[in-house]
Amino acid sequence: MVVSPCGYNILVLTSIYPADDVPKEWTPIVHYFTREWVKNDKEVKVVNVVSRFPHLAYWIARLLKKRLSSKAGFVIGDKPLPQRTYELDGVNVFRIPLRKTKPHGSFSSKEIQKAVRLTKTYCEENGFTPDVIVSHWANPSVPIMMELKKTYNCRTVYIAHGGSHFEVFGKDENRCLESIDKIGYRSAYIKQRFETAPKYVKPSFMCYSGIPSRFVDANHKKDINDIRRFIYVGTLIGRKYPAEIVAALKQSFGEDDFSMTYIGKGKEVEKIERVASSLNVIDKVHLLGRQEREDVVRQMDKSDVFVMISRSEAFGLVYLEAMARGCITIASRKEGFDGIIQDGINGFLCEAGNAEELASIISRLRQMPIIELQKISDAAIKTASELTDEKAAAYYWSQIVE
Repeated sequence: MVVSPCGYNILVLTSIYPADDVPKEWTPIVHYFTREWVKNDKEVKVVNVVSRFPHLAYWIARLLKKRLSSKAGFVIGDKPLPQRTYELDGVNVFRIPLRKTKPHGSFSSKEIQKAVRLTKTYCEENGFTPDVIVSHWANPSVPIMMELKKTYNCRTVYIAHGGSHFEVFGKDENRCLESIDKIGYRSAYIKQRFETAPKYVKPSFMCYSGIPSRFVDANHKKDINDIRRFIYVGTLIGRKYPAEIVAALKQSFGEDDFSMTYIGKGKEVEKIERVASSLNVIDKVHLLGRQEREDVVRQMDKSDVFVMISRSEAFGLVYLEAMARGCITIASRKEGFDGIIQDGINGFLCEAGNAEELASIISRLRQMPIIELQKISDAAIKTASELTDEKAAAYYWSQIVE
């Protein structure tokens, strides 16, 4: 039987996990945690439960891939993923595909039981008995976790990447909730949205992500001399409102000079160019496409302000990367960075997609004394230095095993 050196075996259930046969754009956030745990000799097994739709759904996805991805805000899978076991950065992963008739719907009890059976067999074959089961995203991880708890009688933790979303379980909603011992929230706003009724209130903690320590230097200092150079890094899709940034900059700067750099690809490129042309600022807008991470850091070091006012952002590591480089960072209010950015202290918060409010914030920045701007930049670096991969993973571990 596998025995962890630290006394705990952790089974992680997740509907999204990186592999060599999934789109690179799919978030690897769960792997960032498990990778750090394994580096520190912790015993971890990952079960990645993925949806398998009817063949017609994949044909439609291939036909409308760009349009659907832009509308949904994430890359749509256009092929069924096979059952497989693999290792990634020392992390052992077992993928289980489950049949599902439509996106966002629930899985049948038959498919849930299939996942439970396969997971138990996988654990038995590896001599692995979980002391803690952690589920990321509710559907189908939570009902699977609920059933596994009956066998292993272990501690259970749910990581919420959005609001309640338990309604999809219908009559099993309360049973699923009751099976959870502790909840980790990806942001303060998600916690607020989730805890809408007493039945949702559980012992909890904040499950923030971290960034690689090589991009963080607590002694780094950006010299803020002016507010003219702006940067955006991310996919250029509708829910991130990249074109609204150009409109806000024009409103704030008028005929004064500024520079707006976009790093990333997506259908909103056309809208950005159209808006910039209509406002006669096309020469101030620089579309660099996708860049390597080191090149992104170099561009951030050249910039004064990072802006991304997207909606449906569970966290947003790029905000943290920008803060680590001393950029004055403008993020969305009531989204993933509530609780990390304190408005006016280590960054600024703006309503998602609100170009008018963004213009007002930019104008406020332009009028602030340099010494105040420097304090905000320094505070951003300090905040980011406390949220490295190592520190975030260590805190997460401490919360699930305590």
